Amino acid sequence: MAPKTGKMQHKDQKHPARTRSPRQGSRTEQDKRGPSKPGRNAPKPPSNGFFIWGRHAVQAALANPERRVATLYATADTGEDLRQSIAALPTSRSIDLPAVTITERQRLDGITPDGEKAVHQGMVAAVWPLDPPQLEDVLASAGTAPFRLILLDQLSDPRNVGAIMRSARAFGVTAIIATHRNAPEENGALARTATGALEHVPLVRVVNLARAIEMLQAADITVAGLAGDGVMGVHSLAQFPRLAIVMGAEGPGLRRLTRDHCDHLVKIEIDSDADSLNVSNAAAIALYAAKTGA
Repeated sequence: MAPKTGKMQHKDQKHPARTRSPRQGSRTEQDKRGPSKPGRNAPKPPSNGFFIWGRHAVQAALANPERRVATLYATADTGEDLRQSIAALPTSRSIDLPAVTITERQRLDGITPDGEKAVHQGMVAAVWPLDPPQLEDVLASAGTAPFRLILLDQLSDPRNVGAIMRSARAFGVTAIIATHRNAPEENGALARTATGALEHVPLVRVVNLARAIEMLQAADITVAGLAGDGVMGVHSLAQFPRLAIVMGAEGPGLRRLTRDHCDHLVKIEIDSDADSLNVSNAAAIALYAAKTGA
């Protein structure tokens, strides 16, 4: 008996796939995959260098004669502003700066190492880190005059450190002291959050924070650590003309050895319902209290 013919026979037949052009407004395969990964076509920083981005951070870097700049990038709508900023600098500085390279905004979006879109405002500088000063030199230049220091006890978040640096500049801090380990290196996130303060507040690196505290105390500097169980109120900081404020990492706070080396432990009074303050906010409050006694 012959096999049946008809619709059942077509079930096993193979037909070439039909193709069709995407309709206007339809999602192509590239649309489905999403935008290209940030950083794929972005400029690269120099060896051992990094990017600074954002108008204030870039202009502050340009104005700092100690900052070595490898390349300057701008978009078409910000290039002239950047050139004018350079032209306004002393000739001794402006002749050392590279010409401005005009590029697409999308290329600059991907300069951050973590792949997030950079808020660069159309201005990016590829730079090398500043040469950090020695603690001995900072103390020698200060002499016996009143001054303020900030010490960072294992703060590793560059955005927190950048925010503290911004407050430090606002309240006239002479320098910030951090350890070589467990502290961020100069990078774009720190510079962006500091909004220019990175070029004005020296970042001193030490091997051992406890030994650095001993050096400060030998120079007649009072060392006060911020702690939730501190005995003194933060307003008491104003009585010390030569003062170093120690900030601990969020969560762990000050390490035991650091606490033991402090002359005083100081607390910021907050509502009992609140757990804690962000460390950069706490630093700003402490610096304000040290300046005003409030």
